[in-house]
Amino acid sequence: MNDTPKSRRLAGGSATREPPDRASLLIGVLLVALVVAAYGLKTNPGLAEVTGKPGEEALMKRGLDALHTQNDPATAALRFREVLAQNPRHYGATFQLATALDRAGRPDDATGYWEKMLPMAEAAKDQETAATARRRLQARAGPASDEATLMKTGLDDLYTRHDPGAAADQFRKVLERNPTHYGATYQLATALDRGGKPAEAHPLWEKVLTMAEGYKDKATADTARARLAQNP
Repeated sequence: MNDTPKSRRLAGGSATREPPDRASLLIGVLLVALVVAAYGLKTNPGLAEVTGKPGEEALMKRGLDALHTQNDPATAALRFREVLAQNPRHYGATFQLATALDRAGRPDDATGYWEKMLPMAEAAKDQETAATARRRLQARAGPASDEATLMKTGLDDLYTRHDPGAAADQFRKVLERNPTHYGATYQLATALDRGGKPAEAHPLWEKVLTMAEGYKDKATADTARARLAQNP
């Protein structure tokens, strides 16, 4: 409590009032002590832990220790999530949670926090953290972006430029990055057929059929069955 003239007036003090008796003084001291204790629990993480609800600072310390000392990113992520449950805009917890999830081998989960971190860092003019967030997001976007570019080039080669050989090269590159890419598997089989290589296409059509059935894509499954019914 601030010991100012205003606070003393609000507490009922007056220069002209009769001095209070001893019992009143003791009650006043007790009330002040209770207020100070309650304020301390709210602001002091150590005291907050006594209540069973660790404060942000204590949770951050535990998380950082787990991540950087104990090399336990999974536990660290739990602590940083607890901080964000108390304060969803906590700058450090957002950054450290994204880092912990990356180290725990969960980059998909980390991406959302890097996306959240980037505008926060830019608003704070924290160029180093913003650059880190951009690198992480670019690393995640890179393969998907490359696949999309390769697929587009392959489709143009196959259906616009009518060059199945060039198209097949593009679809193979996609499958090197992502062996279970549904579209690239289908389009490579098609490109090989159109390029006069049905024997090479046959196992790919078998793969397409299995994938189509798993996705419950009846039209593609029917196409694959019809193609497999022919001689390779």
